[in-house]
Amino acid sequence: MTKREGIVFGCLVAFLLLPNMVGTFVAQDLLTIGQRIIYMLTSLAIYASGLCLMKRRTFLYVASLGFLLSAIELVHLIINHATTSLLFVFTIIKSEKGEFLELLSTYWFVLVIFFSLWGVYYYLAHRYVRQEYIAPLRARLWGFGIIVLFLLTTVVGLKLRPKFWNMFNIHGQDMRTAAWVGVEKACPVNMFLSIYDIVDLGHRIAEQKEELSSFRFDAQYVPSKPQQVKDNQPVVVFLIGETSRYDHWQLNGYERETSPCLMARDSAELVSFDSVFSVANLTTVSVPFILSRATPADRELYLHEASVVDAFHEAGYRTAWIADQSFNNHFLMRIAENCDYQKYVTDPGEEIFVDTVLLAPLRTQLRHNDVPQFIALHSLGCHFKYSARYPEEFQRYTPDMSGMDMKALFDKAGGSDEAGLARLKPENMTAYRNLKAILINSYDNAILYTDFFIDCVIRELEQTGRPAVLVYVGDHGENLLDDERHMFLHGTYSGSYYEYHVPLFVWTNEKYRKLYPEKTVALQHNRHKLTSTMCLFYSLLDLGSVQLPEQNPQLSFADTLMQAMDTVWGLDANLLPMPIPTRP
Repeated sequence: MTKREGIVFGCLVAFLLLPNMVGTFVAQDLLTIGQRIIYMLTSLAIYASGLCLMKRRTFLYVASLGFLLSAIELVHLIINHATTSLLFVFTIIKSEKGEFLELLSTYWFVLVIFFSLWGVYYYLAHRYVRQEYIAPLRARLWGFGIIVLFLLTTVVGLKLRPKFWNMFNIHGQDMRTAAWVGVEKACPVNMFLSIYDIVDLGHRIAEQKEELSSFRFDAQYVPSKPQQVKDNQPVVVFLIGETSRYDHWQLNGYERETSPCLMARDSAELVSFDSVFSVANLTTVSVPFILSRATPADRELYLHEASVVDAFHEAGYRTAWIADQSFNNHFLMRIAENCDYQKYVTDPGEEIFVDTVLLAPLRTQLRHNDVPQFIALHSLGCHFKYSARYPEEFQRYTPDMSGMDMKALFDKAGGSDEAGLARLKPENMTAYRNLKAILINSYDNAILYTDFFIDCVIRELEQTGRPAVLVYVGDHGENLLDDERHMFLHGTYSGSYYEYHVPLFVWTNEKYRKLYPEKTVALQHNRHKLTSTMCLFYSLLDLGSVQLPEQNPQLSFADTLMQAMDTVWGLDANLLPMPIPTRP
């Protein structure tokens, strides 16, 4: 190997290892020096094993296949100061076409940089690296054997726990588990493990269909008055909001007029809960916990049990699932398939796609007034790109994102350097404040339109003349560059108060309140209690007067026995239990 070839080869290998080298120093989820050492040793072992088996140029070609994964890892490290989490990979894989294109239109320059670097990498590998082995066969075999021994030791000795694991327990911590963290977080191991978990989850959900076909809650509809006649059959509508922050609703004390429609309604018919927190900061995780009895302590329960929608159906309710998002979510698709009616309204590809497209199918379902009904509406709400969530007539707060080049805005604010918005220069503060104002204006306009949409749903219910209740909840919140961390969007690794604190509104009409006065009293009684979105399962059934053999009134905000939580537990970015931040 010539000196020039050695330099080029070394630079290319260092380039492949760049995310791992950065992670060794900046990843805050590597908690000890030992974990960082094992993390780097694992990274070196992965690439060294390839060099033992392949010629140099072939190795560089094969290793480059993981370049996209490395780019994802590096971006995650820069943004979140942590190795790529399971939820981050899940978001990438499960992003829908429209959502993906919206983000791509904002960050298209990242792709340009990525493909440019990939091209330079291939040119240097082909031009300067010869197709030869890095060492003689004997040396490579010895090296490969040592690497295999190291990897077997880490996988078998650290990950698999023998019977007498307490031999490795120091100060209450399993040292092998702590050391394994350094192995499983090494790129690209963490990516492949995450992809495996996601694919495995999809298979398990599909396999559970047959098991769930025979699952029963033994749910029963117990009407307030047994002699209820046709026009008194209740209708329960559950509206799942998207990316909805508690503190940007005028109804919850926000200084801007973002919810004039709901503000105009009487306090007797509309109750706003002020201390509700989502279990997770990503739709694909939070919604299954909203619709099932799963908890952070029993995370996979939703795979083995049916949903609250199924419980209504079992109790004799006519059920419907109407949505304009989550078309590829296995869990939600399974629920929709079991409903009496399902309707997915797809994006026609226009610049603006709003939730009022759900009103027409809702209207058709409300004509079935001879049976009790449960209707779930899954809306796009305020999901980024915010300006695509409301028409021009709702562009109250300006300037907003409409027609703006978001890349240019981030560049001016200092967001194009390697640390993003975390390293702002004083001369850029004006541009940063302008960017923040534009994001907030756009988001508030989206909230304003969501308020209009909720009111439209209420008006549809009012026209039925039946006992009716509407429950609206945000699946998670959103970061809007709120504090010195300069966090943006949601699904972040560390999570924030703004991502978890969500609005919860319950509207009831007069006929419903007369039939169920005790539930109306309970709603007012529980509005200030600290709770999580896990309460929705039992609360929705309670509002619909559906009973299970095992009732849990302590988790129903429609029951005066509801208990406030001391600590709200949720899931972190790797789907592990954690206490939710309930204060900014």
